[in-house]
Amino acid sequence: MCCVNSPTTASTTSSQLGQIVSPDRPPSFSADCAPPLSDEGFDGGAPDRSSADSGGGGAADHDDGISEFPAPIVDEFDARAQAKRSRAEPGDAADRLGELPDAILLSILSRLPLRDAARSTTLSSRWRRLFDQSLLDFNACQPFPPEGGRGCVWLVRAIDAILASGRAIPVRSFRFLMYGRGFTDHVPSVTAWFRVLATRGVREVDVNMFHMAWRLTLPPSLLQLASLETLSVCFCDLPNDAASQLQLPLLRRLHLSKVKSSQETLQAMLSHCPSLECAKLVNITGVDKICLRSKSLLRLYGGFGSLTELVVEDAPNLEELVGIRLLNSGAAVKIVFAPKLQVLGYLAKNVRPLVLHDTVFDGGIVQFRTLMCSVKTLAIQVSFSDKGHTIFVAQLLKCFPCLETLCVEPENRSVSHLVAFEAWDTTTSIQCIEHSVTKVVFENFGGHDCQWRFLHFLLGMARALKTIELYRLKGEDCDTTQVQLLFRSINRVYPGVQFLLFTACEPVNGLYLCHCCPGRCQNENRVSLL
Repeated sequence: MCCVNSPTTASTTSSQLGQIVSPDRPPSFSADCAPPLSDEGFDGGAPDRSSADSGGGGAADHDDGISEFPAPIVDEFDARAQAKRSRAEPGDAADRLGELPDAILLSILSRLPLRDAARSTTLSSRWRRLFDQSLLDFNACQPFPPEGGRGCVWLVRAIDAILASGRAIPVRSFRFLMYGRGFTDHVPSVTAWFRVLATRGVREVDVNMFHMAWRLTLPPSLLQLASLETLSVCFCDLPNDAASQLQLPLLRRLHLSKVKSSQETLQAMLSHCPSLECAKLVNITGVDKICLRSKSLLRLYGGFGSLTELVVEDAPNLEELVGIRLLNSGAAVKIVFAPKLQVLGYLAKNVRPLVLHDTVFDGGIVQFRTLMCSVKTLAIQVSFSDKGHTIFVAQLLKCFPCLETLCVEPENRSVSHLVAFEAWDTTTSIQCIEHSVTKVVFENFGGHDCQWRFLHFLLGMARALKTIELYRLKGEDCDTTQVQLLFRSINRVYPGVQFLLFTACEPVNGLYLCHCCPGRCQNENRVSLL
């Protein structure tokens, strides 16, 4: 990992992988000829892979092919290596590591911190050659807070110098993090970075302006990386006129957070990237409608609070569609063609119109062509305060006859604004509840009567149900002892059902976390109470 960081002080740590200790002054860079950094540029810096990229253009060329390392750093490496060899025992003289093939050594180098990988160049000319071939993780992060003048300008100059060096080392990933004014005055440099990365075979790009007061628009060259597989953009704006210039044939994963985009640009990214498999869109502004037409997309997640319409028009391979805050915007959801859809959420009474296949579902009689037999996991929001919510939920569940997991979230105001008690109809058959649902997850459970009645309704009808998980907020008015006693009494009536109660530090959208943020889905901040 190639990092451009501040020198080791009380506010920084040298334990970060691949950390580069920055020079006492910003590296020199000429915009006209873009020469590599001079030897003085890394005076006192810790040796690492980015110094191999930027620090050696001014040094004399060596016959063994490593002309970019300044002489003091090479001498330091040689002295350390000689000291280690002098301490080695005679029986350790065999070079077991050197007997490995190049492919394995390259894999080892790619997983080492940059400074350790750079030290391998002192071993032999073979290791220097392998170092050049190893893929580079370029982590360009502005020090925070900026120290010794190492702010935006210093970071831009450092990246310019590294990418302008004569050695065309392949770049596997490029992470760019800035604060303050960002690259406001350096848009041509950023444009040039992405053009250079396009020639280096970059596969992952992560751009984050980190809570800047004003948004910066990224150049169109970002969307012209033919080798790119993963793109993550945060706190930036996408170019408005980039739809016709889009060239991302290998893009598989797209993550946009707090990004402003035009309707045309986002639509082109979702529909015209032939390899796109997963898209996560959070707090996207400038877009009021998404019309999905993608042959490759498998998963679409997001917070769609600003949308007025979400249409899945042609997605033959889509398996997961999870959107939060659709409920707040009252967006229309239309699923026209998604024959492999298995995970769907969040649906509620205010998501209208809800179109399944070619039929509008309004809470009334369910027609045969409305059924979505492929859906196995469904998340719904129940507004216990609205009149007719029992009929709506029952009819909605009939649209998913093969459902296995049901996630339920109470509407925020549904408990404090209860109008009247509404009984659940236990006489009408619901196929999925009776025959296929094995798990029920109740999110933000408060232990209110209306919620218990809903659980009793499910328990009374379910035949295949095995597990009920209840997640309550920490500090919520829910007597744990009383709940435990109630569960024990329920277990005597339904001995085959397992009840689990968890507490969470903040409201959770369980389905969204499980499928959108798998790293946070190990009951993080949740404690089992039973």
